[in-house]
Amino acid sequence: MSFATFVKASRDFGNRLQITVNAHRGREYIPRRSGFLNIETSSTCNLKCRFCAYIKKQTPKGSMPNELFFDCVEQATELGFDTFDLTPCTGDVFMDPNLDSKLEFLDDHPGVKSFQFFANFTIPSPTDIDRLVRYRKLRLMAVSVYGHDLESFIAITQSNEKVYRRLVVNLERLLEVLNRRRFDLQIHFRSTRDVPRGEPSDVLRLLARFRKAGIVVRTSRVYNNWGGYITQDDVQGLGIDITGTESTFKRGACTLLFTHAQVTASGIVNGCACRDVDATLRIGDLNKESLATILSTENPTFLQLVSEQQSGNFRPLCRSCDYYKSVYRRRWTDRNNSGFLLTLKDYLDDPAARYGARAEGPS
Repeated sequence: MSFATFVKASRDFGNRLQITVNAHRGREYIPRRSGFLNIETSSTCNLKCRFCAYIKKQTPKGSMPNELFFDCVEQATELGFDTFDLTPCTGDVFMDPNLDSKLEFLDDHPGVKSFQFFANFTIPSPTDIDRLVRYRKLRLMAVSVYGHDLESFIAITQSNEKVYRRLVVNLERLLEVLNRRRFDLQIHFRSTRDVPRGEPSDVLRLLARFRKAGIVVRTSRVYNNWGGYITQDDVQGLGIDITGTESTFKRGACTLLFTHAQVTASGIVNGCACRDVDATLRIGDLNKESLATILSTENPTFLQLVSEQQSGNFRPLCRSCDYYKSVYRRRWTDRNNSGFLLTLKDYLDDPAARYGARAEGPS
């Protein structure tokens, strides 16, 4: 067991103890919504990372039509949502051929406060990168860098040298426009256990330059199991640790059901934006129903999902997921926001809590 895996196991034990005590005492901690909605503009990717569930995804892959996206944003802003995350569950935003028009729509919309997304940054052109610095409402862009050199990049992503060289060029261009950007930039570096010390590769030298420029570069050594889709066998020989499917203690509904619904590229509204790649927790279809109806606390499909988890009946993906966050666990980030935490009863009795910025809370 690696040190990072040991630390996570220790943290899980502490969480188990807190959840058990709070459940026994009937203490629930559900955050109010604060105007945040996930919209997946694209569910396709140009990489086939061995640690990612994309390669095992069963549902159709594609991009959200502009008309559906515009309508979704209009409905969302009418409900009070004003902040949008465009990060796909699996895929990359830059695979959407109409991404520019969607970002311009958000940037010009009077009801939108900000938007953000993750990307692997192997797809955009220099022109695309130049355009990013002009958006007024782009709040955060997180770049996911896989592998510490050409060999590890190809091994992890199952891509090729051409795509790796494009990543290097794009990171160089991003450094050139760094001082012109209006958004926060994060870099999430994911590689193998054998990352060498020093700066022997193009990527490692670039990451050092970003750090020197004050950009946060986050490194992670433990990889998620994607709700059981990915196991250690999938990454054999890579020097990567996958979390076990039974590593997370579960009791009570997951708070992500209340805070992280996602409108997928097809218009299906899923109860979880994190790891449910095939939308097994779907609570509605925007092609058939309004967003207000789907996100209502009276939606029987949503209520059934919550009831199942409160009773300890987790669907297969949820049983294996290590992104789970129990309603009985009060996270340290909630300590200063106790006034914005609800019990399950309060949440279901307060329609505004299910919607957006009309429910006052921390941003």
